[in-house]
Amino acid sequence: MILVHSEFDAASVRTALGAPQYSYHFVLEGYAPILGRIGEVVHVASPEDEVDALYDACLAEGRACVFLCFAPPHLVPVTLRCPTIPVFAWEFSSLPCEQWSDDPRSDWRVVLRHCGRAITLSTHTADLVREAMGADFPVFAIPTPSYDAMAPLFDQRAEGGGFEEERVFAFRGAVCDSHADPLFRGPLPWPMTPPPPVAAEEPPPAADSQAPMPDPEGVPPPLLLPARRGARERVSLSLGYAEAWYRDVLFDMLPDRLRVILARLARVGRRVYRALLPRPAMQETAPPEMPEAMLEPEPEPELEPEQVVRLSGVVYTAVLSPADGRKNWLDLVTAFLWAFREEPRATLVLKMPRSARESMHSHIYHALSRFTPFACRVVLAYGFLEDAEYAALVRATTYYVNVSHGEGLCLPLMAFLSAGVPAIAPDHTAMADYVRRDAAFILRSGLEHNVWPFDPRDLFTTMRYRLDWSSIEEAFRASFRVALSGDGAYDAMGRAAHAAMRRYCAGGRVRDLLAEALDVRGEMPRIGPEPAPAFDPDCEIAA
Repeated sequence: MILVHSEFDAASVRTALGAPQYSYHFVLEGYAPILGRIGEVVHVASPEDEVDALYDACLAEGRACVFLCFAPPHLVPVTLRCPTIPVFAWEFSSLPCEQWSDDPRSDWRVVLRHCGRAITLSTHTADLVREAMGADFPVFAIPTPSYDAMAPLFDQRAEGGGFEEERVFAFRGAVCDSHADPLFRGPLPWPMTPPPPVAAEEPPPAADSQAPMPDPEGVPPPLLLPARRGARERVSLSLGYAEAWYRDVLFDMLPDRLRVILARLARVGRRVYRALLPRPAMQETAPPEMPEAMLEPEPEPELEPEQVVRLSGVVYTAVLSPADGRKNWLDLVTAFLWAFREEPRATLVLKMPRSARESMHSHIYHALSRFTPFACRVVLAYGFLEDAEYAALVRATTYYVNVSHGEGLCLPLMAFLSAGVPAIAPDHTAMADYVRRDAAFILRSGLEHNVWPFDPRDLFTTMRYRLDWSSIEEAFRASFRVALSGDGAYDAMGRAAHAAMRRYCAGGRVRDLLAEALDVRGEMPRIGPEPAPAFDPDCEIAA
């Protein structure tokens, strides 16, 4: 029996796009059908409550059982009797190998040593694990099987019309289209110089006169208003400052036993905070004596309006969460606008989660406004795409664009390449496994200092990649020429992308890799009747 778990499920992930660890749900969903060819797959919602009970039942029946936890190692439970294998991605230059906040799991080597093996989503991450744990540590680089689901779109794209043909994709959400906004089609609508002085024959009114106040309704509001912080942000800031104060002022004054107790309470508090805060405020209920017939039914949540986006010309698409600093959206937008400021046939589609509309729209809008007027088109699409809607966006896309500082896998890039959509992307971190020069315009990049994203100390302990902005602009211009050249070069790139992804992440290859990782053809340590050893946070760490 193969037990699987990720923090989000199919229902919760719709409203959690862009949240930490949300993409592990899609990795699990990609693995699940392949795992089903190897053994019985059981989804567990609460590992602490369900895994060991299922493990004991399997032992009683003489069956092997293993738990695959789709999460970074510091979130993998280590108190289970059932053998546990973390499945994770990592895009920085080193694994977290230090302990903080009195949590041994913050040092990933402790968790990996306890689990005994790991599955990573890229060769980049697997190499880091071997570097930290030793060359003989059993770690397996296995991508998500993206090819099989997207391969049919390759033929559909080949049967479509040319770049001048209109393509349509629709979804429920919100859209901001630069071609529909007068701000981006002409000079700025507000005065950029001080108003002229008042003429001499119109002296200003005396100080004691009651001059009428201007009508506030007639004064246009500023273009961008700072958004008020919501409850979630205020609570998060308060908790962050409280943790920093405890760490910097109180931590070294407390005895070790009390620090351990406080660390455990903090972990429980974080789980309660994540569970309770996103829920809507509870509504007051009617008094018990009120007849049920008098209670008004709660209104059903309104569906978001359906948006129909019509595209033509050369369409560049990026699927990202702009709040994630690793996605580097500002370089993407500015390079596109500068390259195509006088080209009306170029369109950039940014597909983003609903949450980005409230948190990031003003920042993106401000970046666009600094290039006005421009002839190219930018479409900001906020919402969740169902499978058919996502397929329509793939068919409408000419190039997929990724300018990230690092990727643990990048499922959207893999999906578009599998459908035969060429790319603009760097070939660092996980993308080095599948981004090829015959299928993509490869961007230049170099290392720069960075922090582990969940390290509260905010120390420069690792590195990421900085993109060369000029190479992004050059790639936009070169890809545009190739798309409209008509010499077959663009179609050749699409065929090369489709073939490369078949070799890399087709279901058959992934199934063989998973079978090797689970050792179903031999004796896998600790998946038989022997239970996993008790967790020892002081276990020896490989140098």
